[in-house]
Amino acid sequence: VLICHVTCYIAEDQLFQWTEKVFDCLQSRELTVTVLSDRSVADYKTAEYLSSSSAPFLRSLHSSAFSDQPVCQSLEQPNIITGLPAAVLNHCQVNRIAAVVYHCYNDVSGPDSVTMETYRPVLRKLGRSIQADCSPSADVLRRFVRSSEIQSNLYI
Repeated sequence: VLICHVTCYIAEDQLFQWTEKVFDCLQSRELTVTVLSDRSVADYKTAEYLSSSSAPFLRSLHSSAFSDQPVCQSLEQPNIITGLPAAVLNHCQVNRIAAVVYHCYNDVSGPDSVTMETYRPVLRKLGRSIQADCSPSADVLRRFVRSSEIQSNLYI
């Protein structure tokens, strides 16, 4: 298991090189990539009204090599994933690597403990697939919340 926690801004023209550099260190055979990403609920496009009580919520997007069932519904059109999560998913699609992006839409500027709780079903499922002893506790999840940079994504 490799966890890559990105807390700084990566320029659009550097996304491809950054992704290539990380994946060059990994064996792609039998590799499964899970990306945890967050974004403002204001960026979510829907014809229906979203109340403040509906945030945070998860949506997923996966590569064609991903054969498992995501823990939430798929990202609806016309919504898109951009930035580093999109670069990672694109790399995985091109290289036939199983990958899924879990995108959390929330109403805060950075990940907080409520956002991290939204990821709990993903982490629980990951714990079972890698045969971990237990799912991460709330204290472990809070450690990932410390930064509030413009682009904050967790890569597993």
